Amino acid sequence: MDNKASQQFIKEANIKLVFSLIHKNKKISRADIKKITCLSATTVSTLVEELMVEGFVSECGIKNTKSSGRKAVMLKVKSGGGFFIGLDVQKTRIEAACYGLDFTLSEKIEHPVIKGENLAMGVMHTVGRLSRKRRILGITIGLPGVIDPDTNTLISSTVMAAEDAKDIYSTIKEALPDVDIYLKNNSGLIALAEKEFGGHEHPENLISVDIDDGVGAGILIDGEIYDGSGMAGEFGHISVDFNGKRCKCGSYGCLELYSSMPAILDATRVKSAKEVKKLSGEKEKEALKKSARALAFGINNIVNLLDPELIVIGGSVRETGDAFLNPVKECFSEISLIKNKKIVYSELKENPVALGGARYSFDKLFSI
Repeated sequence: MDNKASQQFIKEANIKLVFSLIHKNKKISRADIKKITCLSATTVSTLVEELMVEGFVSECGIKNTKSSGRKAVMLKVKSGGGFFIGLDVQKTRIEAACYGLDFTLSEKIEHPVIKGENLAMGVMHTVGRLSRKRRILGITIGLPGVIDPDTNTLISSTVMAAEDAKDIYSTIKEALPDVDIYLKNNSGLIALAEKEFGGHEHPENLISVDIDDGVGAGILIDGEIYDGSGMAGEFGHISVDFNGKRCKCGSYGCLELYSSMPAILDATRVKSAKEVKKLSGEKEKEALKKSARALAFGINNIVNLLDPELIVIGGSVRETGDAFLNPVKECFSEISLIKNKKIVYSELKENPVALGGARYSFDKLFSI
């Protein structure tokens, strides 16, 4: 790296550092930025000016202090200075949300996928609606399955046909060539949303278990989504019974066969998650306990391997309430080497895939 390139690299790192401090602190003065970063007052002022010209930052009043003299002007992130789009693409629907720089929700859309509809065009239609009259800085699309990071395609999924999703990235990139676009496994994005917005005091090592039509897990290690070579997080295909039923993936006794929502509803002979709360028959209650036990064994396997600080369970399974969660925790406590591991339901109100997707694009743009 030559001297000019090195100077540009340092400048870009410093401007990201200054922006991240303003974003993290909500309101902060130039003087406080100087103290925290040890950058010169001139450098801080120059970087702040660039952020203001770019439309990312604005001044927002005077700092309240008891000392006499000139009062420091406060800075804040300008929410409308740019937007990030996150999409949750499923077999039957696309849920998308657009967030400002401070993660204020600007707009959300649900697009039903009609049988025979080109999925890529459905995604493009949704992105087009959210992009209208907004400066889009990044788009992340969450998909339920294994993503090839080299080709930006879905290569395997037990929830939807990978072929249906093959043109999503290329279609969006062709329409928006100047916007950074990412394809990610949906469970990883959920884990990121839990870390940043779930009210868990920003755990750096977290497992987010997503239970809907399938079972997935987002893995955060040292605060970063862990993808492995692309397949990390296929939690639903951990075998909890090698003599069990054959799974669509080709293996036997996969967790998804026992603890996904379709499996739970089938075992308990009810039609909705909310009905699971009201089970009265002993046979049905025992069937639910078996599903919970399978999940507890799966969680125990991943805890023994990775020792996360926290396990968060999300998805439509939350509607079963304590009827499902309590036997999961009870069984885990019986079998685990670590008895006090925290297992909780997610409390996120917004779509976590879309929220995590927006945050992922934000981090890619502004992280140092």
